[in-house]
Amino acid sequence: MSIEIKQLLIKSNIVQRTKLEDPELPEEYRELKEDILSECRRMIRDSLQRMEDR
Repeated sequence: MSIEIKQLLIKSNIVQRTKLEDPELPEEYRELKEDILSECRRMIRDSLQRMEDR
């Protein structure tokens, strides 16, 4: 028997950090962070668009 997941909800808390709390990250980590944030924005836009289309 197979199970289909139609929606996945991810709950998270976002904590704003000051410059003093955020140590200097290597460029590789900054790029990765930006890639992840870009993908999250795209997914949110797509989700909102689908909701509008309904």
